[in-house]
Amino acid sequence: MSGGDQKQGLNLKAKPFVPKAKSTPAVPQPGPQYPIAPGMAPYGQMPPPQMMPPNYPMYMPPVAGDPQFGQMPPYDAGANLEPEETENKKLSKSQMKKLAKENPELYKELKEKERKEKEEKKKAQEQEAQKAQEKVAPPKVEEKKKGTSPVKTDKKEDKTEDKNASKTEIKAENKTENKKEDKKNLEEDKVPAEVKKSGEESEEPDLPANFAEVDEKRLPISIVFIGHVDVGKSTICGRIMVLTEKVDARTIKKYEAEAKEKKRETWWLAYVMDINDDERQRGKTVEVGRATFVTETKRYTIYDAPGHSSYVPNMIMGAAMADIGGLVISAKKGEFESGFDRGGQTIEHLLLAKSLGIQKLIVIINKMDEQSVHWSKERYEFIKQQLCPALTRFGFNLEKQVVFVPLSGLTGGNIGSHIEPKQCSWYQGPTLMELLEKIELPPRDIEGPIRIPVLDKMKDRGTDIFGKVHCGKIQVGTPLIIMPYKYSAEITSIQNTDDQLVKYAKAGENIKFRIKGLPNEDFIHKGCILCNPGDLCAAFQSFMAEVRVVNLLKHKPIISAGYQCVLHLHTLAEECTIDKLLGVKGPKDTDFKEAKFGKEEDVMRCLIKTKVIIAAEKFSVRKMLGRFTLRDEGKTIAIGTIQKYQPIKEIGGQ
Repeated sequence: MSGGDQKQGLNLKAKPFVPKAKSTPAVPQPGPQYPIAPGMAPYGQMPPPQMMPPNYPMYMPPVAGDPQFGQMPPYDAGANLEPEETENKKLSKSQMKKLAKENPELYKELKEKERKEKEEKKKAQEQEAQKAQEKVAPPKVEEKKKGTSPVKTDKKEDKTEDKNASKTEIKAENKTENKKEDKKNLEEDKVPAEVKKSGEESEEPDLPANFAEVDEKRLPISIVFIGHVDVGKSTICGRIMVLTEKVDARTIKKYEAEAKEKKRETWWLAYVMDINDDERQRGKTVEVGRATFVTETKRYTIYDAPGHSSYVPNMIMGAAMADIGGLVISAKKGEFESGFDRGGQTIEHLLLAKSLGIQKLIVIINKMDEQSVHWSKERYEFIKQQLCPALTRFGFNLEKQVVFVPLSGLTGGNIGSHIEPKQCSWYQGPTLMELLEKIELPPRDIEGPIRIPVLDKMKDRGTDIFGKVHCGKIQVGTPLIIMPYKYSAEITSIQNTDDQLVKYAKAGENIKFRIKGLPNEDFIHKGCILCNPGDLCAAFQSFMAEVRVVNLLKHKPIISAGYQCVLHLHTLAEECTIDKLLGVKGPKDTDFKEAKFGKEEDVMRCLIKTKVIIAAEKFSVRKMLGRFTLRDEGKTIAIGTIQKYQPIKEIGGQ
C-alpha cells in the first residue's frame, strides 16, 4: 500500500455492504412567483375538481417507503402490445391474427386465458342456478308446521319437481353445447387461421352489406322519346318526373327562376332532363337524357333522345337501350309539316326505331293547347292520316303495335289526368300514364345465355360498364367473356338505374356493373358483347345481309359494289363496305335477280365487310343483335338483317 492511498482514506479490505436508509425525495422548489389565475391551483398542488376535465384520471404521487417507489413496471419486449391492452381489453380478430404471426406464444396464452374465463363464468352460472333452486324449493318441515293439507303439498311438490326437472334438462343441453364450443375453440387455438394450409378453407368473396332488394313486383321496362327537334320531348319527360314526385318543389323553383333569367319561362320542365348548360342555353338536347320512375306494376327507365339531325348517332344509342318508343309529334301548324316532310327527323326516327327493334309505339301528338290548334279534332285526325301510311310502310301493325294520344306537355293535360270536357270533349281514351301502365311487355329470355352489349365504359378506380341485359341473368361473381376478343372477366358489383347496389340483374334491366380480370382496360369498349363462357356469340368481319334501301343521297342515287358507309349494329358504329351484290328484288318483283346496283325501295342481298372484327348474332337466332342500319353523310340510307356470317375462330385472348 502506498502512502498516497492512506492519505485519501481508502480501505481496500473487503467489508460487508450495508445499504443506506431510504431518504425522502427532495421536494421541487417552485420558480419565481407569478400571479395565479382565478380557479387555478398553485404550483405542486392539484387543481380544484371543477377545473378537471371529465373522466380525468386522478394521479397521486408515490409515497416514500412504497415498495414500488422508484421502480418501472415490467415490460415484455416480445409482446408488441401494452399490458393494459392484453389484460383489460379484448383484441379484435384482425389483431389476434397479427399476434398469431408475430408472437405465437403470447397468442396461445391469451387463448388459454379466454378459455379459463369462460369456464369460470360457467361455474358461476351453475352456482347461481343452484342457489335459485334452493330458494324456490320450500323445505318439507315448514309445510307440516303450517298444517297445510296433504293435497296442497302434493301439488306444490309436483310443481317444484317439474321445474327442477326442466332446469336439469336445460343444464344438460347447455353443458353439451358448451363442450362442443370448447372443442372448437381448442382446435382453433392449436392452429391459427392465418397459419392453416391453403385449400383447407375457401375464402368467401368480400360482398358489401348495403345491397338494395331487387323489386320483383314491378317489371323493368324502358321507353325512348323520339321525334323532330323542338316538338317537346324534354318537356314531356320533365312533366312525367314532376307528376311521379321525382323532382321536389325546391328544385322546381330553381328551374323556374333559371328559365326566367334566360327569358325562356316555358323551358323549365326541359331542365329536368337537359342538364348541360349548353343544352339549356340553346334549347336543344345533345346527349341522351336518362331518368327513372315507377308505376303500380312497372319500373320505367325513360330516355330523352336528341331530335337534331347532327345528333342522330346519340339517338340510335338511346333507342338501342329501349323496349318501347314514344314518337312525339307537334300539332302546331308548320312544325308538324317541317318534321314530316323530306329532310325532317320524324320519318328517320320512325325508321330507326323499327330497325332497332322497337315493336310498340306510342304516337304522342303534343302542343294541342297551342293557339293555332285549341284541341282541334280536325287537326288531330289530319296528323293521324298523314302518319298511318308511313307506319305501315315501315312494318308497324296499327291495331296491335301503335297507339295515338293527344296531350299538352306544358300544362300537363292528358298526361296524368284527363283534360276537361270543356276544352276537349271528343277524346275519351286513356291518358299517357295509363297507357304506360297498361302496355304489354315484350318477351324476356331470362333462361337464355348472357348477352350484354356494351353501351359505354368509365374508369373510376376500376372499370365500370354501362349496358342492357338483353337475355340471361347475371350476379356478383359471374364470369364473362368479352367478344369479339375473347378476354375473360368477372363481375364484382352491379348497380341498378337508381345507382343502388344489387345482387343480380335479369333480362330487360339497364345496369352499371364493375368487372375485374382484364389485362388492359382498352380491350373492352362500345360495341363489345359480354357473354357467358359456355355460350358465346359470333365474331366475324364479313357477313351476308338482306338490306332494304330506304332513302339515298341525291348525288349517290344507287348502291353498287364498293359503296362505303357506316354500320350501326346494336351499340356498335363502324365503317363498312358493300363488297358484293348477290341479288336485287324491286318493289314489283317476286324473287331476287342478278343486278349490278340497287336503288330506293329495292331489297338487296349482299356481302358486307367491316374494317374491324365485330360481335353479333344472326337475325334468326336473336333479333336484337341481328338488326343493323346503314348511314351515309348523316342520313339513314338502308336497314337490314344478318343472314349468314363467316366466323373467325383464332382471335387473341385468354
